Amino acid sequence: MADLSKLREQIDQADQDLVKALVKRYDLVMEVGRVKREKGQTVFDPKREERVLDKVTNLAQRPEEDF
Repeated sequence: MADLSKLREQIDQADQDLVKALVKRYDLVMEVGRVKREKGQTVFDPKREERVLDKVTNLAQRPEEDF
């Protein structure tokens, strides 16, 4: 049986990693918006957003036996 405190430490580390990745993504998204504004392009692209959401949804899929 796994040590509960060690599992919680791993969760805490995963939380830190997740927040770090989200901050990085946010910074990149802001830079894309800046570049698009400089080029006179529309910042919001609904088709791109749909593709990104589909991609992330697919990345998050897990086989039923993992649950």
